[in-house]
Amino acid sequence: MDTQDGFIVGVYNYCNRWCERCPLTSRCRVFVEDQRLSFETQVNTSASVAPSLRSLGALAAALEESITEAPESQRDWMPSHIHWPELTADEADLHSRVTDLGRRLRDWLVPEACAQDAVVREAAEVLQHFGFYIGPKVYRALKGRDDCEEDGMLSDAVGSAKAALVAFDELGDAWLRLAERGAISVLEAEPVLSQLQSLTAELEAIFPRARSFVRPGFDEPEALAMLEWRERG
Repeated sequence: MDTQDGFIVGVYNYCNRWCERCPLTSRCRVFVEDQRLSFETQVNTSASVAPSLRSLGALAAALEESITEAPESQRDWMPSHIHWPELTADEADLHSRVTDLGRRLRDWLVPEACAQDAVVREAAEVLQHFGFYIGPKVYRALKGRDDCEEDGMLSDAVGSAKAALVAFDELGDAWLRLAERGAISVLEAEPVLSQLQSLTAELEAIFPRARSFVRPGFDEPEALAMLEWRERG
């Protein structure tokens, strides 16, 4: 694990873009810089007109989503230097199915009868967050396949695939919790779980070593513990 000035180098590259729940925000240079900019904005702007600043991670995910999903007819206003990688037919089909499932999951609404159930509300938040997240991550993984290094472990594509697979896991766990709490029926649960399993298998077939990819900080508990021990002196 590489560090610089107490920050983990690249920790923000393969995170889940959920800064509010991240245990490594104090190690993330992007998050700390975002907080500084947010504070300066609040100081220099009246509360009535101050913008509601999201974390840079979430903002990056939103931008990535808007770019990758924009139809050709809406790309003319974008800067001309932006390159639009073309996916193969099979890749485009996979990305389309991931995106469609993400939309359905993030649009799921908590039934009124379960509105007071904290477990259900938590699961719904997971669906909303990762339902938005998986499309851009899968696209980023697929469009970078040709740039994978020989060992397949240091490329951005493999890291993005790992992040997408972790998100699939989170979505599956959340959907199961909803079924266990009676927020959805078994008949509703089964098709989504089957689709998540199928998408997971397809992505793992394309990136067979993605699960072994080490995300800076998140997949290095021993190195993180050693860093904290050294800082405590």
